Amino acid sequence: MIEKMEKVYIYSLRGQSTDIMEDIQRCGVVEPTATQSMLEEDAVKILERSESIDLSREEDLVDKLDECIAALKEFGEKRSLFYKRPLVTYKELTNDQVLFDTMKTCDHIEGIVKERNRYQKELTKAEFERASFVSWESLDAEIGDFRTQRTKLLCYVLPAPRDLEEVEAAAGEKELDVYLKKISEDDENRYMVALFHQKDEKAVRETISMFGAKEFTLEGIRGTFKENIESCDQKIAVLTKQVAGENEKLKALAEKRTELEMAYDAIKVRMDCLASKDNLLHTDKVDIITGWVVADKKDKVSRELEKYTCCYEYTEPEKDEDFPVLMKNSKLVAPFGALTEMYSLPNANSMDTNWAIGFFFFLFFGMMLSDAGYGLLLTVGGLGAAKLLDVGEGMKRLLTMLGISGISTIIFGLIYGSFFGDVIPSVAKVFFGKTVEIPQLIDPLTQPMVVLGLSCGLGVIHLFLGMGFKAYLMIKRGDKWGALFDVGFWYIFLIGLPLLILPGRLKMIGIVMSIVGALGLVCTQGRSKPTIFGKISSGVMSLYDVTGYFSDVLSYSRILALGLATGVIASVVNTIGTLTGGGIVGAILFIVIFVFGHALNMAINALGAYVHSARLQYVEFFGKYYESGGRKFEPLKARTKYVNVTEEK
Repeated sequence: MIEKMEKVYIYSLRGQSTDIMEDIQRCGVVEPTATQSMLEEDAVKILERSESIDLSREEDLVDKLDECIAALKEFGEKRSLFYKRPLVTYKELTNDQVLFDTMKTCDHIEGIVKERNRYQKELTKAEFERASFVSWESLDAEIGDFRTQRTKLLCYVLPAPRDLEEVEAAAGEKELDVYLKKISEDDENRYMVALFHQKDEKAVRETISMFGAKEFTLEGIRGTFKENIESCDQKIAVLTKQVAGENEKLKALAEKRTELEMAYDAIKVRMDCLASKDNLLHTDKVDIITGWVVADKKDKVSRELEKYTCCYEYTEPEKDEDFPVLMKNSKLVAPFGALTEMYSLPNANSMDTNWAIGFFFFLFFGMMLSDAGYGLLLTVGGLGAAKLLDVGEGMKRLLTMLGISGISTIIFGLIYGSFFGDVIPSVAKVFFGKTVEIPQLIDPLTQPMVVLGLSCGLGVIHLFLGMGFKAYLMIKRGDKWGALFDVGFWYIFLIGLPLLILPGRLKMIGIVMSIVGALGLVCTQGRSKPTIFGKISSGVMSLYDVTGYFSDVLSYSRILALGLATGVIASVVNTIGTLTGGGIVGAILFIVIFVFGHALNMAINALGAYVHSARLQYVEFFGKYYESGGRKFEPLKARTKYVNVTEEK
C-alpha cells in the first residue's frame, strides 16, 4: 500500500532550528521541503529567505578524510567478503569530541601522506633521470668538455629503424663535415653523438632532425654520465628508504581507518542536515520548517519536538495534491518493489500493486528458468548473500528477489523434470550403466502446446487483472460508468470471442457476449467526441484494439521459448560432458564441462528470465492501468557509507 502522508509545519526559534533538524534526521521519517512551496503566496511575501549555507569547509574535510582512508587502506588488513560494517547509534556518530580527536589524527596522517608523496615524487624523478642516463653510460667524457672554441658535440636519440648511415649520407650530400658515433641502441631508438664545426650547427641540426631525431639536452648536467648514474643510485637508495619509513608510519596507523571512516560518515550526515536548512523561510526570530511526514510516524516526531520551545502542526494533503510516495509491503512482497522503482513509482493518488507484480514475476521467472538445480543455487545463493553480505539496501532487495524467485524455479523444474537438465539420467547411464527415469508432470519438449496454453492462460489472467485495477481506480474516483464502458464491455467482448469456437450452449453464450460487448464499445468509446459521427466512428474503430489484446497475449509465448532454451542447452551440456564415456578421465572432463557449461547457461538464462519477466510487467501489465510519475519519499536521515546507524546497540 501507499503510505499516507501529512504535511508538517514547525515554527521554531532561530537558535533551535539546527538542533531540531538533527532530531528530525535521527527520526528519519520527515522529508523537508522548500518552505515557500508549502505556504500561501501572501505569507511567503512577508518572510525572509535563509542565506545559502556554505559547505565548502565540510567538503574539504570530507576530501581530506577520503585521501587518508585511501592511504591507510593500502596497509590495513584486507576486509573479507563477509565484513560487517560497524553498528553505531546516531548519538555516537555525531559525537563532536570524538570527531575532533579523529580530525587531529587525520591531520597527522595527512602530514605523513604529503611527506611520502613528496619523497615518492623525487624518487620517480630520480629513477627517470637514471633511466635517461643509462643509454649514454659508455660515453666516458665530461659533459662540460662537449664544446670547444670551434667545435660542438650534441647527443641525439634517433628512432628505429633509422640508422647512422642514412644521416651520414644526407650530411655528405650537403657537404657537411660531421662525425657521427653510435653510443648504444635498443628496440626503439639509436643513441648517437654528432661532432661538427660550430659554423655548420644550423645545417647539421636541420639535417639530423629530418630523420626524426630528438636532441638529448645536457643543460644542468655536470660530470660524466656514469657519475650521474651513480649519483642517481645514491639518491634513489635514500629516497626509497624515506618512502618506506613513511609507509611504516602509515602501517602503524592502519587501525585508525575505522575511526576515519566513522568521521567521514559523521561529516556527510552533518552536511545533509545543514543542506536541508537551505530553503527555509524565517522572520527575525523564528524559522519555519516544512516537510512531509509518514502519517503513522508523526507521534515519533511530536515526541522529539516537545523538547523544544516551538509550535508545530500537521495537515492532510489537499485533494489531488501530489505528495512523495512510500510503499509499505510485507517482507515477502517488499523485494519485488524494486521492479516498480526501476520503472517509475506510481502516482501518489494511484495504487500500490506490488503484490501482483511480485506474484506474476515469481511465476514467470520460474517458468522461464525452470530447472530445479538452477533454482536451488539461486535460492541458497540469493537469500544467503542477502543475509550474510553487508550490501546496500537496493542490492539486498535484488538478491532477496532472486532468492525467492529461485523457489518458483525449483517448483517448475520439478514439474518439468529438470535438474541441471537431464544430468541424473545421463550420469546414471554413462558412469553406472543404469537407467533412471525422472518423473515429469509436463514435458516441454514433447508437450510444447500444453506449456504454450499455460503461458497464454496466465497471460490472460495477468492482463485481465491489470484491466481490473484500471476499473478499481475509476470507481474509486467516482467514475463508475467509465469503469463499465472502458473495462466492463471489454471484459464481456474478450471473454465472448473464444467461446465462439466452443460447441453448443457455450457458443450461444459467446455470441451474445460478443454482440453485447461490441455494441457497448461502439456506443461508448467515442463518448468524448463532440459530434454524432465522431462518437460512432470512434466507437467502431475501438473494436480494432482487439488485435492489440491478442498481440499482448501472444507476448506470453516467450515463457515457453525461454523455458525450452534453458532445458535444451542444459541437456546439450550434459551430452557433451558424457561424450568421453566413463572412467576417471571421463569423470574429470565431465565435471569441468558440467561446471562451466551450466554456470554459463544459468547466468545467460537467469538474466533472460529476469529481463523478460520484467518486460511482461512493464509493457503488457502496466500498459493496462499503471499511472506513473510518483516522486520517491526521501526523508532526512543518516545516509552512511562505512557504518550502519541504529537507534540502540
